[in-house]
Amino acid sequence: MNFWETFGLVFHSFRTNKLRAFLTLLGVIIGVTTVITVVSIVRGMNRYVISTITQAGSNTFRIDRFGIITSRDDWLEAIRRKDLTTDDLEAVRESCGLCSEVGGFSIVPSFINETFVTVSAGRESIEDPRVFGVTANYVEIANREITNGRNLTESEVQHAAPSAVIGYEIARNLFPNLDPVGKTLSINGRHFRIVGALKKYGTIFGENQDTVIGIPVTAFQKVFGRREPVFIMVKVDDGARMNEAQDQARVVLRGRHHRRTGDDDGFTIMTTDNLIQLWRSFSAGAFAAMIGIASIALVVGGIVIMNIMLVSVVERTSEIGLRKAMGARPRDIRRQFLLESVILAATGGMIGVLLGAAAAKLVSMLSPMPSSLEAGPVMMGLFLASSVGLVSGMWPAIKAAKLDPIVALRTE
Repeated sequence: MNFWETFGLVFHSFRTNKLRAFLTLLGVIIGVTTVITVVSIVRGMNRYVISTITQAGSNTFRIDRFGIITSRDDWLEAIRRKDLTTDDLEAVRESCGLCSEVGGFSIVPSFINETFVTVSAGRESIEDPRVFGVTANYVEIANREITNGRNLTESEVQHAAPSAVIGYEIARNLFPNLDPVGKTLSINGRHFRIVGALKKYGTIFGENQDTVIGIPVTAFQKVFGRREPVFIMVKVDDGARMNEAQDQARVVLRGRHHRRTGDDDGFTIMTTDNLIQLWRSFSAGAFAAMIGIASIALVVGGIVIMNIMLVSVVERTSEIGLRKAMGARPRDIRRQFLLESVILAATGGMIGVLLGAAAAKLVSMLSPMPSSLEAGPVMMGLFLASSVGLVSGMWPAIKAAKLDPIVALRTE
């Protein structure tokens, strides 16, 4: 019996026993669907996160009080630290010889002590804005692009000028169909003149990058007080000397904060590599967990396939005896049942691939998580399904091949 005859036999079995066939394949379908969905989303997220993290460039680093919090101990240690200030920023700028650009920002959340930040222009207003106090070179260090108008100047920062650079959504919502440059908006009752508008950046990790407003950090402190911490951003011209530049900045800040030998820095230096490594560790853990769940589903599916194939051997005992009586060798019988089992599982694998691709696409449509379906995961899913079929069909195939043709022919 060749491949197409065997495939036709399996297909006929599907048509005559639809429910049994579906239940037989259910474990394999669930397992492969999970694998394809998870791999597609993780790969899509990896590309997205790495491109986002590296947007500011691999030759920049950030210094702040908290850094990356991954445990309760990290949090307890961070809240004991002192906030960084604009004086710290200026000290790094003056003393770090390898730091070509030193800037920074402060940020206010949507509310401060239960007082909401309100941004309006005329009758229009916007909810949940993110207001930044920035240095004049922040846009350059963060690799942001101004598409209309200009950036803040050093003079505006020094004199706490009421100037602002706004994000795409702020411009569109407050000034629909108008050029926002030169217009005025109000932040908590204080008026700021718009000098520039940023390029549209969309959403990153569910956070809208276009509902932002940048004002001079000195003006920010007048509006919101000096209690908000400063995040220091540093750009290094020579990427090969990043570690040296970080050491210079570290020495400056440790001296200012009176850190003794053996004490922790009292701040965290974050680089692009740190963030990428953290993300990959997180995604690897999530990937391993989901693959574990998928493996259980595949094992269950394999057990079901083996049971169904054993039932098939019993139901077709007479057929096996007839084929042996007509010259079929044990290896022919064994190959037939193995092929049936592999085709059965591979069919479940193909259905799982289609469902997994659809599920990954649906997740991307309904959430900010991107997905990326490539040939590699598809082939892996089909290989896993076929392997499950091969292993599950081994014992039924051996049992069928060992049947005595005389005893098999007598079976009704």
